[in-house]
Amino acid sequence: MTTSLPAYVHGSTDDREVARLVLQASFVAGFALTHFDAPPGSRVLDLGTGVGAMAAELARRYPGISITGVDISGAQLARARALHPIADYVEANAEKLPFSDGSFDRVHASWVLEHVSSPVSVLAEVKRVLARGGVAQLTEVDNATLRVDPPLPELTDTFDALNAAQTAAGGDPFIGRRLAELARAAGFRRVETREVLLLGDDDHETMRSALYEEFAGICESLDESLAGEAVSRARLAAERIRGRAAGTSLEYRPVILRVFGE
Repeated sequence: MTTSLPAYVHGSTDDREVARLVLQASFVAGFALTHFDAPPGSRVLDLGTGVGAMAAELARRYPGISITGVDISGAQLARARALHPIADYVEANAEKLPFSDGSFDRVHASWVLEHVSSPVSVLAEVKRVLARGGVAQLTEVDNATLRVDPPLPELTDTFDALNAAQTAAGGDPFIGRRLAELARAAGFRRVETREVLLLGDDDHETMRSALYEEFAGICESLDESLAGEAVSRARLAAERIRGRAAGTSLEYRPVILRVFGE
């Protein structure tokens, strides 16, 4: 998802990045869409749809819905139309959506608010376009929750650099912990948040493999947001995290916000 941000962290449309986003969508859907609950006939807005990977996950998991995918990146939307022609894709800014009040029964977003300079403005637009009785669900980051054992300095350095770059661009890599506060500031009265524990260790080997691939992919996608030695360090972090096996662990805790139309 891109907005008016001067330097979006993950905006590339090359084949490698598109493949990463598709893999990421499958991973995220496994924990974020389980309770999304979109009955057949629901009008669903996928906010920050990017290359359409999460729109495809929504269509697969909830047959019979109609999906509108919104992003400000025309280049990413072109890839979405080619790869996932299951939605009506619209180029627009999340802070000023081109839809009437109450247009959608469900709104979905993953990793969107972390990138915008005015998350309350985006949430206010979500509130406006959400139908009475509708539900919006937004999944967000809190990079302070990242834990690796034993420590991996290259990964720590990479995320420190990423967090600094994202903050300098007007985003918030720790926004998960603020979601309830931001939703209430946007006017929502019924607000629910849930922290999701993603733990990969010797007792959760499948999750460990998925998390290692996810974070390695993130490290490899930072060429356009980091520079010089930081890029080399990120590539080394990806290589080393993929090389980890028994006796190691990674923990991360994203936050899911659910808000309700009135």
